[in-house]
Amino acid sequence: MKKNLLFFIALTIGLNLFSQPVIKIFGFEQESLPGTIPVGVKDENGNPVKKAATPKNYFIFLSFKKKYSVTPIQMFIRGKAFTIQSTSIEKTPVAYINNTIHDNAEKTILVPQTSDKVIKLQIIETPKQEKKTAYIQNLTGKNDLVIAYLWNKKKYFITLKKLKKLDPVANE
Repeated sequence: MKKNLLFFIALTIGLNLFSQPVIKIFGFEQESLPGTIPVGVKDENGNPVKKAATPKNYFIFLSFKKKYSVTPIQMFIRGKAFTIQSTSIEKTPVAYINNTIHDNAEKTILVPQTSDKVIKLQIIETPKQEKKTAYIQNLTGKNDLVIAYLWNKKKYFITLKKLKKLDPVANE
């Protein structure tokens, strides 16, 4: 009986030493509708100006215990690799207010109130082509969002099945 108890305690401690930290991921995407382009406008070369593709804004946050030192290094959105920059968020909850409809501003909570450390991930570079391993291809094929991060000098991945959609924002 003592051997079983001792084995169970050793197993529990060992698993805690080698397991990854618990990281919560919050991911949102928002289409950015371009403003109206006047008809018949030409660029500096005399070519007609075409409407730009609707770019998307991404709001990506990670939340984890303050005792962990996690460093996000790369993000994949629908299979495309992006270089990222992380910024620490000091105050939660994190809210987004959509002022598209002036009389009825809509408030969405992106990150709920927490005592954990929260960081915001921002894309700092356009998608880059890189050879993905079979493991990363499998992850990106099944998930909208995959984030690579370093913890204890080892590389890990966290995934989000579906990005939540926010109401589009209209540019002028």
